[in-house]
Amino acid sequence: MKKYWKIFLGLLLIIVAVLVYMNSYRPAQAEYEAQREQLNSSVSALQIKAAENRRYTKVQEQIPDSITEITEKRAELYSKFPVEMKEEDQIMYILYLEETFGTEIQFSFSTPQDSVYLSDGSALQTLTLTVNYECSYDEFQEMITYLATDDKITSVYDARLNYDAEEDVASGTITIMRYLMNSELLEYQKPDVTTPETGKENIFDEP
Repeated sequence: MKKYWKIFLGLLLIIVAVLVYMNSYRPAQAEYEAQREQLNSSVSALQIKAAENRRYTKVQEQIPDSITEITEKRAELYSKFPVEMKEEDQIMYILYLEETFGTEIQFSFSTPQDSVYLSDGSALQTLTLTVNYECSYDEFQEMITYLATDDKITSVYDARLNYDAEEDVASGTITIMRYLMNSELLEYQKPDVTTPETGKENIFDEP
């Protein structure tokens, strides 16, 4: 052993070096190469983005005004839709239809459902209302046309028709899709309801 201790020491050092290489150097090298590849990819993506941005340097100053214009046009378009229809709003809408068509309408309250999500985070919603009707056939056609073209943006989703040809009486139900716009650009407007006079001992007394 004394004669060959240098050989044993050399072998031990080689084994230690191999272990250090396998357990430390190689993993570190692999991590370094992975980070280098990732960095190169990031640099390439930034170079491409920078080249694209240079193409639009001349219009950069116009962007803020363009964004403002787009926002204003969005608000103008969205203003054609109600932002919300609470139960009192639904009642007012049914009263509006009753006055328009000259008939009493029965319905059930509905909850708006998201229909389409827009790029600015707004959501076009639909409120489904099923109402009854009883009228002549010509009045039925006029009612359908009116609902489809009214400035209170709606569409007729479904119509059920029972027709008595002898009496010319059409009756059934119509399912209306009322469109709403859930957007930060809009504010909820409470329905304009006339407040009744208070403080009367008998509510049936004439004013």
